[in-house]
Amino acid sequence: MEPLIQLCILILLLPLFSFALQIFFSGKLPRQGDLIATGIVGIALLLSLYVAAQVIGQWNPNYLQEWHFTWVNFGNVPGLGELSFKMGILLDNLTAIMLVVVTGISFLVHLFSTGYMEGEERYGRYFGYLGIFTFSMLGIVLVDNFFAIYCFWELVGLSSFLLIGFYFERDSATNAQNKAFFLNRVGDIGFWLGILILYSQFKTFTYTEIYSAIEAGKWTLSEGWLTVAGILLFMGCVGKSAQFPLHTWLPDAMEGPTPVSALIHAATMVAAGVYLLARVFVILTVDALHVIAIIGAVTAFFAATIAITQNDIKRVLAYSTLSQLGYMVMGMGVGAYAAAFFHLVTHAFFKAGLFLGAGSVIHALHHEQDMRYMGGLRQKMPITFATFTICLFALSGLPLFTGFLSKDAILAGALGFAAVEGGSWSIVPILGFGAALLTPFYMGRQWFMVFFGENRAHEKPASAHEDDHHHGHGKAHGEIHESSWVMTAPLIVLSVMSFWFVFSPNPLSGENGWFLSLIKTPETLVKFEEKKAEPEAMQHAAMQVQTVSMDAGSPQSHSGHDAHAGNTHAAVHGESRQAKLEHAAHEAHGTAVTLSITFALIGLLLSYLVYQKGISAVGMPFEFLSKAMTWFNNLIPEGVIVSGGASFGKSFSNLNGLLDKNLVDGLVNLSAALVQVFGIVLRKVQTGRVQTYIAILLLAMLTYFAFALRL
Repeated sequence: MEPLIQLCILILLLPLFSFALQIFFSGKLPRQGDLIATGIVGIALLLSLYVAAQVIGQWNPNYLQEWHFTWVNFGNVPGLGELSFKMGILLDNLTAIMLVVVTGISFLVHLFSTGYMEGEERYGRYFGYLGIFTFSMLGIVLVDNFFAIYCFWELVGLSSFLLIGFYFERDSATNAQNKAFFLNRVGDIGFWLGILILYSQFKTFTYTEIYSAIEAGKWTLSEGWLTVAGILLFMGCVGKSAQFPLHTWLPDAMEGPTPVSALIHAATMVAAGVYLLARVFVILTVDALHVIAIIGAVTAFFAATIAITQNDIKRVLAYSTLSQLGYMVMGMGVGAYAAAFFHLVTHAFFKAGLFLGAGSVIHALHHEQDMRYMGGLRQKMPITFATFTICLFALSGLPLFTGFLSKDAILAGALGFAAVEGGSWSIVPILGFGAALLTPFYMGRQWFMVFFGENRAHEKPASAHEDDHHHGHGKAHGEIHESSWVMTAPLIVLSVMSFWFVFSPNPLSGENGWFLSLIKTPETLVKFEEKKAEPEAMQHAAMQVQTVSMDAGSPQSHSGHDAHAGNTHAAVHGESRQAKLEHAAHEAHGTAVTLSITFALIGLLLSYLVYQKGISAVGMPFEFLSKAMTWFNNLIPEGVIVSGGASFGKSFSNLNGLLDKNLVDGLVNLSAALVQVFGIVLRKVQTGRVQTYIAILLLAMLTYFAFALRL
């Protein structure tokens, strides 16, 4: 076993050790073990940085280390042959970067929580839940096969269920955790079915073995089945990364503690779906990628519109997260693989900074979350204001910040996608740029409402104070002060990570930076290409499977020499489809930069006019659009899908209850009644008299002889 693989296993197990320590011994540890748990995750972060330095130091886009062992061996199974399951570790550039993201954000959230959560009930258990979640997320990142990733996928769902419902004494929290759990199960069913389709073909769950089998042309089903498999795998992403129409659980999940929102709803859990797409990118067909692109684009725009009229500081960020996840998914769908993964990483840092910044504000305002009763905090909380502003500018896509680099690359990819695909696919970049305009508008609204103007805490109605489930509202404005260093230090780190120089020396492009030099877009799919027959035999055109080049089964960056037919497929003679997409995206880079900067500045300017200068007429179209989309969201995703699904589930459960009570229980009760009747009848002949028994014996003998003579 290679030393780096050993370190990866240690990194995986450290948070699990923290979980066990907190669950069983937190009551006996100093400060309920919070500093010990934080230190353990800090060690995992240091080891992750070392592993990442070793991997990135190789400067090899195709770097790969793999280790596995036989987990279960069933031997020779009749009808199936040799049957065994493997488990293992896959270490490449994606893994190394995600290790740092997960452990880094987790460590900062642990540190922030020592200040934010101090004095809470179940304080020690809270850090245990953070540990099991970190372990689960690291498992998703490290494993080398679909069966293992599905196991950790479900474990992430369980740990997020515990964290969302941490305040389980509140009905809203328990409803939110149930909603998140069940909506994720819908996506997970599709995910598992997609895995089973792949297993039915190749009798293995291992990524590299499946890639190699497809490369060898062992996919025996039609292209349609591969598309179905890809869309089913994508359903896992739709659930976990909260894509339309399974997105409604994420805003409600803000019922959990604010540091939890930074960890699982901004940086890690919701990004797991995008990470999954990165792993399966090379086996997605063009049709599957089209579905992914349109779902991502719709989610990006739809969620951005709803964010405009939200008043809860965390729900604004929740819908913003939905929108940015839509960008990542759209990036994968349009073939901008590297840009989408780049945005996953940059978004993890600046969105975690925004959530923790919101937590700092909420903590200072004694758990007030309604922005209508905030204001004037930039002087009272200068560090929180400065760091929040930096992360906000990164999210808005302004130059000099990481969000601009990654979002611009995705938008350029969307423009290139529309140029290559043509037709109605221009809707994808339209929705993408629409979201790029709305993002700075609703974030500017939040910025001005929270940090500028006069404090409006006194405007909160008394009834709202009574109905609020939090405590300590109505404190005087003079009591507001900056948070402690354990809360501001993570904010400073995350704001520094939001500047362009962390990833690229060029503030206007990330192409020459270390990240995009190591993360290259692979050929995106297995190509089912229609061979052009000879003129005299054109009617006998055949289908041929052509696959991408792989390095030891790992996705390899495209060479630009493969062929694919049609408008939605590249020409048979010439560039591959992926090469065409990248060329078109490169050509559109200047346009994307110009439009992105313009829309970001316009969005901020409009928010300034509406929420700082009070020119409400400017914001009326945005508010109308937001209310219309909110109405649609309440009608279809919330009403038909969530409430309708819940009603169907209850009705189905009631029907099952009736069947169980009247049919199953009825049969059981009937059996019992028959036994009782037979008992009553037979009891009559159990008299204890010899004469009775002799008579019964004679009767039985006569009956026997009567039947025997008749036969």
